[in-house]
Amino acid sequence: MVSSPHEAHHRIFQENPGLFASAFRTLGIPFPEPVAVSLMDTDLTEIRPLERHVDTLLRIELAGGDCLLLAIEAQGKKDPD
Repeated sequence: MVSSPHEAHHRIFQENPGLFASAFRTLGIPFPEPVAVSLMDTDLTEIRPLERHVDTLLRIELAGGDCLLLAIEAQGKKDPD
């Protein structure tokens, strides 16, 4: 279910998409410096009738021509799975 805190988590990354690199480094996760970040469509529906959405999807372009996709899902409570 969508809530204000859920949306706020995603708006932070959508409005400042370079923030994830800083967040990763703060957590001790190595991540190369991005040269460009693009907000992408979050509708992941396939041709067959199965609807899939991700909360935020970013395309990250790195120096050297490499590119990554970062899918961000906010969880309002712990998921034991």
